[in-house]
Amino acid sequence: MQITGYWYPANSSARHDAKLHIKDGHYTLKIVDNDELQGMVANVSVSDRVGNIPRKMTLENHSIFETLDNNSVDNLLHKLRHKDGSSHFIHILETRWQSITIAITLTITIVFSSVYWGLPWASEKLAYAIPVGMSEQISAGTFDVLNKYILDPSELPEARQQAIRKHFKKTLLTVQSEKFNYRLYFRQLGDMPNAFALPSGQIIVTDKLIEMADNQQEIDSVLLHEIGHVVHRHGLQQIIHNSFITIALTIMTGDATAVEEMMIALPVFLLESQYSRASESEADEYAFKHMIKLGIDPIYFAHMFEKMLSLEKDENLNSNEQPDEYSEFLSTHPASPRRIQRAKEYSAKYFHNNSIQN
Repeated sequence: MQITGYWYPANSSARHDAKLHIKDGHYTLKIVDNDELQGMVANVSVSDRVGNIPRKMTLENHSIFETLDNNSVDNLLHKLRHKDGSSHFIHILETRWQSITIAITLTITIVFSSVYWGLPWASEKLAYAIPVGMSEQISAGTFDVLNKYILDPSELPEARQQAIRKHFKKTLLTVQSEKFNYRLYFRQLGDMPNAFALPSGQIIVTDKLIEMADNQQEIDSVLLHEIGHVVHRHGLQQIIHNSFITIALTIMTGDATAVEEMMIALPVFLLESQYSRASESEADEYAFKHMIKLGIDPIYFAHMFEKMLSLEKDENLNSNEQPDEYSEFLSTHPASPRRIQRAKEYSAKYFHNNSIQN
């Protein structure tokens, strides 16, 4: 085999016409107006093939043979099973549209599977592996930021607040087995009814939600639902999930400020986060089962969320006039008819004085 090209002495840009002859694993480089060089092809380093740019073959004495005959170089590497022959296979993949199509499809499939199934699975496993004390550290400072920049002081009478807190502690927390340090706070968020829980176990309820409830049982249904989010680590899972994405983007873009920006935005994220349908159902089931343990009819959950559904309908009808009145509440607590029906099914099963149509 013969390959035509140019020879460059070590550490020199002087170019000489040359021909490389290969036989039985040996090479002989015949250089015009210069001596011949000989050696083993196995000791030659060959650059990767990138398109049709010249290939460089570094010889044992560190001189370089350069050629445009990429096909002959590929055939040589393949025939002799040279250590640098893998670049030929990569070049084939890069230049065939079928291979490119397959590679793009596999990449999209892997990325989609990782984000859609892999990250949620990993986030759930990690969330349950994190000790409760660390959950409190992750949420440290978040409540203070919410208090300072987003929430307003409650205007509920102090006696009313203390009565609900006492009931929360003496009744609802008696059926909790988790070691979270649950604390109940009352705040205002404009004129919005809302309730949400931090991963640490801090639960914030707005005055408007308390005013919307007709009795303590309806309030209990919301509080138990929020406790369910804490117990099942839904908020913590979302933080971990989004942290994975932020870190991945940081690695890909090299923008280290993304992590800092996420930590700054964490309070707003926890407030505005919309749980998945599965997370909401899991928190609902938790609320239903513990309402039954406490002797509270799940029909009160249905009543409370029927009010939410009514607000949602009013919001849709009056969206041009009041686009944001209940958006926060409805985005974080979607009140689907199916969830209401599920509460009625529990009520009919465990409290026979109520029918499923109530």
